[in-house]
Amino acid sequence: MGQPPHPPQAPRRASDTNESVTLARVIHAPAQRVFEAWIDASQLQRWLAPIAQADARVDGRFRLEVQAADGSHIVKGKYRELVRGRRIAMSWVYEGPMIPIGKEATTVRVELQSHGADTEVRVHHEGLKNPTYRDTIRQGAWAEALKQLDSLLSGRPA
Repeated sequence: MGQPPHPPQAPRRASDTNESVTLARVIHAPAQRVFEAWIDASQLQRWLAPIAQADARVDGRFRLEVQAADGSHIVKGKYRELVRGRRIAMSWVYEGPMIPIGKEATTVRVELQSHGADTEVRVHHEGLKNPTYRDTIRQGAWAEALKQLDSLLSGRPA
């Protein structure tokens, strides 16, 4: 007897500490497709940032950019670990209007756990020292991104 299918699921905050946020959501797609969506620039452009570049290899760099009314929000980083269909770890350096002077260097870990045709995605974002940026993450930045990812991969409206 197999596991029952996962119903549509809103993101759930797994845990927060003072400088980190962890969020989990079931994505209605196999783990390999979810993994590819995190490292392929053309897919990143469809769910995370309209301007995206990615060199998907350990120590490869990526760059994401979102233009908004308040200015350009840019994230640059390096892939630290890539385990196909299972795990991604990357440095994540934010530059933009939420941090008018300097940059916010953080770390993002993405864990993928296969559940048949679905995948649980757990995003752990740590090192969030700037309160404005941290609050934006806590108030739903990753939740919205994962909703868009699910919509892209499942074909369901966001």
